[in-house]
Amino acid sequence: MLNPDQKEMLDVLERQRLHQLQLDRVLKIVFPIVAFFLSIMCANLNIWSALFSFIMLWICFYAVGIKRYTLWHWLSILAVYCLIDNLLSYGYFNRTGFNRQFLTMLAFISITSIGRRYWDRLWMEKNRPPQA
Repeated sequence: MLNPDQKEMLDVLERQRLHQLQLDRVLKIVFPIVAFFLSIMCANLNIWSALFSFIMLWICFYAVGIKRYTLWHWLSILAVYCLIDNLLSYGYFNRTGFNRQFLTMLAFISITSIGRRYWDRLWMEKNRPPQA
């Protein structure tokens, strides 16, 4: 037999889970669009860099924004990707190209990871049923 307080807590947790799933559905549409625009801005001026930057950003957004994997692991993977892309695009290490690409991706992936809990809270506040 559940205590009324326990039942109320379980109901609130179920509503929170449903709101998080609803936000996940919205972010699954928004993240590829954001990844496309960012990859156009920070790619190393060739089509392969733009294509793989888009794929990398999409995977990183999905991992840290929806699946909520560890930010530092994905930033490490992102740094290695940017280094490889820089070397393949320029033939040598171009510091300005690396800074432009890595820092742009770093900023947006970090904002996504850190901001997700606040988006959950705002989404739940926005869709909260009226108090009786």
